[in-house]
Amino acid sequence: MADRSAGSKRQTIKTEALRLFAARGVDAVSVQDIASACAMAKPNLYAHFKSKDELVHALFEEGYREYGRQMTEAVDAGGPFRRKLERLVHLICRLHDEDSARFRFVIMTQHANLPHARLAGANPVEIVIQLVRAGMEAGEIPARHPELIAAAIIGLVVQPATFLQYGRLSPPLAACADAIAGACMRVAT
Repeated sequence: MADRSAGSKRQTIKTEALRLFAARGVDAVSVQDIASACAMAKPNLYAHFKSKDELVHALFEEGYREYGRQMTEAVDAGGPFRRKLERLVHLICRLHDEDSARFRFVIMTQHANLPHARLAGANPVEIVIQLVRAGMEAGEIPARHPELIAAAIIGLVVQPATFLQYGRLSPPLAACADAIAGACMRVAT
């Protein structure tokens, strides 16, 4: 029972920290802010995470890994390049809408966390690069620089999510998924 309670407290810390980080930014949130949001004393938080940095890294890796897992499933469902790309764009838009705090956090912290991340599985960026490369090898899209095309596709998906965060688009992002997928396909072809 103690393990379940400790796991529950750890999950509460992660949930509240993610909410605060997404709303205010990592640098604007203190360990005391997180402890207060969890209704616990600051030293109790340190029993679960050694530092705010450790918590940030754990949240990033967890989110990035989960996105990679779901993206792998979407691509592995098969079909031609166009169908895989559409499925991937729809998935990413849905992930944004279902948990915009996590999505925003992962995007906001990727540059600081990717160099230190221990990602022994599916990496969202690599999944898009591999999809593009496979489409080129299969002759479904013109053979060009796969990393450049993948970067453009990622930008076409992530930038509308960023616009939505700043009120330049209206939710849900999933309502834009077909238009985004079409723009991605035009870039690829």
